[in-house]
Amino acid sequence: MKNSEFQVDEVTVDTSLDWSSLIALAVTLLVWSSAFAAIKAALEHYTPLHLAVLRFMISSLILLPFVFFKFGLPQLKDLPFIFFLSATGMLLYHIPLCIGEQTVAAGSASLLIATAPVFTAILAVIILKEKMNPLGWAGIIISFAGAAVISLGEGDFGLELGALWILCAAFMESFYFVYQKKLLPKYGAFRLTTYVIMAGTILMIPFGKDLLKAVITAPPSATITVVYLAIFPTCIGYAGWAYATSRNPASLVASSLFLNPVMAIFIAWIWLDEMPTFISIMGGVIAIVGVWMLQSSRRSGAIWDVSKRKT
Repeated sequence: MKNSEFQVDEVTVDTSLDWSSLIALAVTLLVWSSAFAAIKAALEHYTPLHLAVLRFMISSLILLPFVFFKFGLPQLKDLPFIFFLSATGMLLYHIPLCIGEQTVAAGSASLLIATAPVFTAILAVIILKEKMNPLGWAGIIISFAGAAVISLGEGDFGLELGALWILCAAFMESFYFVYQKKLLPKYGAFRLTTYVIMAGTILMIPFGKDLLKAVITAPPSATITVVYLAIFPTCIGYAGWAYATSRNPASLVASSLFLNPVMAIFIAWIWLDEMPTFISIMGGVIAIVGVWMLQSSRRSGAIWDVSKRKT
């Protein structure tokens, strides 16, 4: 029965759009875009470490029933690799992002994170030995130039350290995107993400010193914001992304991420009454143009076709 369902999903991906999963994708983009403003709001009362640890502890408690009653435990031999994915895609992504958002506007943070595909492409060339044409390299150069402009815009014409923390988060996330391909065929997107989140929580626990005291002293509104981050951008967001990518063309789903910074800036404006500087927005436009050029080179077959790569 499971095999037949999988075959139906494959046909759906190749022949038509699945509207229920497109709705899930829209919800995912909305909650992921809101995460930048939510992090900024929670950081008024939580430290970056406490915020990340509490968020993932709540997410793991929500996902735990899936492990016990549906997925089961991963194979023992895969645990080191799962923890590697957790270290790069969770621990070393979320903590630097939270540190960076202490001084960088939520909308600008989303623009910087939008450069993650650039780092992913560079790693694919270095690690997976994929090829890239001049359009792809030009896109990478333009994206980095845009990121530099954002950093200058957030630092009053001086490099903003918080922007560098966020770029570090985007860089670490790229390792997760590249290396998760090894286990995705075996476990599937949502199941693997569940394991990675729970392993990431284990890695974060040592950074949660005095977390209980922080929860007690923080106002309920700040804790509710962290709970929101745990439920919506983390659990629902990753589940919706897994569902959408399994039932629609990959190019469509990947291209939708260009909407994230636009939505994030709008949500931060409504929620926090915060707007990036004009220079940051211009840098974001430059960076996104570069990412679009890179994505175009990928769609043309110049890079990223892992299925055709010889090992």
